[in-house]
Amino acid sequence: MEFTERDRDALYQTWMSQKSKMRLTQMEFAKKLGMSQLAFSQMLRGEKPLNMSFISHFCRLLRLEPNHVFPSLKEQSDTGPKVVYLQSRMSVDGEIQNAYIEGNQVIVEYAHIINDDDSLPN
Repeated sequence: MEFTERDRDALYQTWMSQKSKMRLTQMEFAKKLGMSQLAFSQMLRGEKPLNMSFISHFCRLLRLEPNHVFPSLKEQSDTGPKVVYLQSRMSVDGEIQNAYIEGNQVIVEYAHIINDDDSLPN
C-alpha cells in the first residue's frame, strides 16, 4: 500500500493533536515506537516513506483506528475487502548470516556453533 501526501498531513495533524492531549514529547513517543527521535521526525516531515507497520504501531500507541485517521485507509475500507496487517518475529540459536523472501516465505540462514558434545539442530 502506498501512502499519499494527504496521509502524511493526517499523520502530522494527528500527532500535533494527540501529543498535547496525552502530554507526550516527541522523544518519549519515538522511544515507544522503537525508533530514534530523528527517525520519527523524518517520518512526520515526509523525509522517510510511511509504511503500514509504522502506521499500525503509531495508531495502537495513541489508541486510534488507522482507517479513521488516514485517508487512503479510509477509502480502502469503504470500497474494498478488509485487509489486516500482521507482524511476526522469530529468534534463532545463532548469528543470522542472510535473510530473504521467496513468495510468502521468509528464509533465514544462520550460523550455529556446535561443541563436541552437541548434536546438529534439526
